Amino acid sequence: MRHAPTRPSVVLRTLVVTGALALSLSACTSPSPAGPDDTTTPSAASPATAEATATTAPAPDLVSTPFTVDCDDLLAAGNLSQYYSALAPVPAEDVSGDESRDGEALEVVADADGTTCTWQDADGATITVGVARFDDESLNELANDLVATSNSVPTFGVEGYFDTPGGVGTAEAFSSPAFVVARSTTFLEPGDAEPVVSAVVSALKTID
Repeated sequence: MRHAPTRPSVVLRTLVVTGALALSLSACTSPSPAGPDDTTTPSAASPATAEATATTAPAPDLVSTPFTVDCDDLLAAGNLSQYYSALAPVPAEDVSGDESRDGEALEVVADADGTTCTWQDADGATITVGVARFDDESLNELANDLVATSNSVPTFGVEGYFDTPGGVGTAEAFSSPAFVVARSTTFLEPGDAEPVVSAVVSALKTID
C-alpha cells in the first residue's frame, strides 16, 4: 500500500524558493553606498605668494639757509651788454607767464627761500636767475641728481650743468654754499648761458 507524499515537504521547498527570491530582490534594490563625487575636484590651497615690492629710500631733505639779495647786486646787467642788449630788471608782476621763470630748478630755489630775478633785453628776451644757499650735503645731493639727468659743462668755472627741459635752456652751477640757476629761451647751448652764470658766480664772492 503506497502512502501519499506529505504536504510539509512541499511547504518547506516553497518557503526556501520564496526566501531565495526575496533575497535576490533585496540585493537588486538595495542602494549603493555613497562614494566620493568624481565630478568635484578638491581645490588645492594656493600657497600665498608674497609679491616683492620695490622700495626706494626717500631722498634726504635739503638743508638751506634763506638768501635775499638785491637783483642789481646779483647781476650787473651793464657788464653783459656785449652779449645782451640793454638788459633791465623786470618787476615780478610784469613777468607772469614767462617760461624762463618756470621749471623744477627754480622751484628748488623758491622752496629754499632763495632769490629769483628776471631781466629783459631790448629785443624782449628774458633771462631768469635764481640763487639759494644749501649745506654741503644738500649741494652734493643736487649735483648727484644732475649727473644722471643733465649734461656736465666745464666752462662755467665751477661745477656746472646744462639742459633744455621744455625747450628752455637751463644752466645750473654750484659755488658752495650757493646753488645758481639761469634760464632763458635764448639759451640754446651752454655757451649762451656762460656769461650770465659766470657773472653771478663772481658777484656771489663779494656777497656775504
